[in-house]
Amino acid sequence: MKQYVFTFLLTATVTLVLSWAIWQLSMRYKLYPGIRERDVHTTPTPRLGGIAMFLAVMAVLAVSKANDFFASVWAEPQTVYAIMAASLLIVLVGVADDLWDLDWMIKLGAQFLAAGIIAGWGQLQIFSLPIGGLTVVSGWVSFTLTVFAIVIVMNAVNFIDGLDGLVAGVCLIANGVFFVYSYLLLREFATSNFSLATIIAAALAGACVGFLPMNWSPAKLFMGDAGALLLGLLMATSAIAITGAL
Repeated sequence: MKQYVFTFLLTATVTLVLSWAIWQLSMRYKLYPGIRERDVHTTPTPRLGGIAMFLAVMAVLAVSKANDFFASVWAEPQTVYAIMAASLLIVLVGVADDLWDLDWMIKLGAQFLAAGIIAGWGQLQIFSLPIGGLTVVSGWVSFTLTVFAIVIVMNAVNFIDGLDGLVAGVCLIANGVFFVYSYLLLREFATSNFSLATIIAAALAGACVGFLPMNWSPAKLFMGDAGALLLGLLMATSAIAITGAL
């Protein structure tokens, strides 16, 4: 548990420091869009907080490689690299949309591509469904189901991003509860208390805590599509990953 507490605190600290730095840079160089009619805020506010969350989570994953306690997480390194690559793609597209308002088809295409990277290269897939018992599905059905599940979760998280601190607060609670669930599940049924699902959940909870001080009403910084889509991507990934850790 100490390793997860360290992961949580490290991610929170790095996210807070980077969020403050990005806010300063964004205000200095006016890296924020104009206020739209549907916006609640009345003053220009940067939407690049997702960059801080991304860098913090990626840094924690990189640090975990040198930690023997997380050796099981890196047992299949291509899975972690696929998650990193998919996260980078979705953050780059999210930042571009936060700055220049991309066409929705481009964003949706990037979401499917990111999900495909995780399901294909990362080989993290939904292999069974508890429908009338345990039903094992075919390879293509598993891949397709995984991709759509990830995309749906990404958009579900992004759709609630409308009020100060809402997404960060909801995802903090969700990842905190999921971390406890996955940790207890591993202790009961697995040979190790460490898994990709638990470290991602701990890191995401830390990222949300670190971002909240900048996003609390009145918000100085928004996470934007980059942050919301990243949270959705990694939350879906961690939920799928726990099925392969038992």
